[in-house]
Amino acid sequence: MRVFSTTNETFIILIDEYDVLVREQVQKALFDEFLSFLNGLFKSDTLRPAISLAYLTGILPIIRDKIQSKLNNFHEYTILDAGELSEFAGFIPEEVEGLCKEWGMDYEECRLWYDGYFQHGYEFYNPESVVMSILTQEYSNYWGKTSSYRVISDMINMNFKGTRDSVIRMLSGESIPVDIGMYLNTMTDFISKDDLFTYLIHVGYLAYDRQDKTCRIPNKEIREEWFRAISVIGDYEVTDRIIKESKELLYATLKGNETAVAAALDESHIHVTINRSYNNEDALQSAIYLAYIYALNKYTVIKEMTTGKGFADVVFIPFVPDIPAMIIELKHNKCAESAIDQIKEKKYFDSLKDYKGGLLFVGVNYDEKEKTHECRIERFEI
Repeated sequence: MRVFSTTNETFIILIDEYDVLVREQVQKALFDEFLSFLNGLFKSDTLRPAISLAYLTGILPIIRDKIQSKLNNFHEYTILDAGELSEFAGFIPEEVEGLCKEWGMDYEECRLWYDGYFQHGYEFYNPESVVMSILTQEYSNYWGKTSSYRVISDMINMNFKGTRDSVIRMLSGESIPVDIGMYLNTMTDFISKDDLFTYLIHVGYLAYDRQDKTCRIPNKEIREEWFRAISVIGDYEVTDRIIKESKELLYATLKGNETAVAAALDESHIHVTINRSYNNEDALQSAIYLAYIYALNKYTVIKEMTTGKGFADVVFIPFVPDIPAMIIELKHNKCAESAIDQIKEKKYFDSLKDYKGGLLFVGVNYDEKEKTHECRIERFEI
């Protein structure tokens, strides 16, 4: 704790030990003593008039008492709601683009690696990783060098009701609802998956959407940490295998191997619908995202893209050279050929008319009764 005297004989107090005490989980007696000290300092009628400003720094917000917060006279600026300070929560796009231009780095690749956090109309990047990528002149996972994926694995290993389904959905590219009001801001009082996810939002492993009240995995760097986390948890063995096999699935698709694509989707679809309706089209889209997770290294993936005379279910647009774009259309209880026909009839490829390169039409049909998939792939030149 640091105390600075001001000219009017009041004090500015800076406290930066608070968060360390929470995260290091010191003995309860010591922590309670520290909280009691802070409570006496900031809520005392005698001392309070002598304090002109006080702030506590850290990652986690002030611990909430089960009855009421003992330090409820602080205004909190957090990753959940930084209010008027949102602009300074991280590097904004203009700053990152300027750095990339100055140092000869690819801005779009930087965005894929480190972007993905939003608040109050501001989009921001992980500052530490942006700086490290500029210094090393290489885009890589710098998060893992300052923190461990075990933060994630320790949390999701608690396996509260609904945790596994929500994790698989987020790995598949979805946002999932989260109640941030449940969490007491401690390292011990976790009682639901909402508490786990709120904690992971605070430490940066998830991004939070205040308007929709949802969370998601924000970018490539953090996604790699999630992959590492699930690889050491037995309950996610199938998920880990699907992810690791997604590279081979992408190459099988590019080679036109329809049988391999259908077989991969059989497994992925069943896996992501353990707690959801198998015949839900959103579940099939999630299965495709999970099965093709490796494609995010080479493609921008757009769900229900406006194309031609309607909406294409899934469109893969490459941001690396020499690979084709892909339009995937989904059907159920029909045939894969009808999906290909719909792509052609509704001219879903029209929105890609400025794209110069090959294009694959991928038609997928799933049979509700047999729970199997059929795939047809056609190559089309724009």
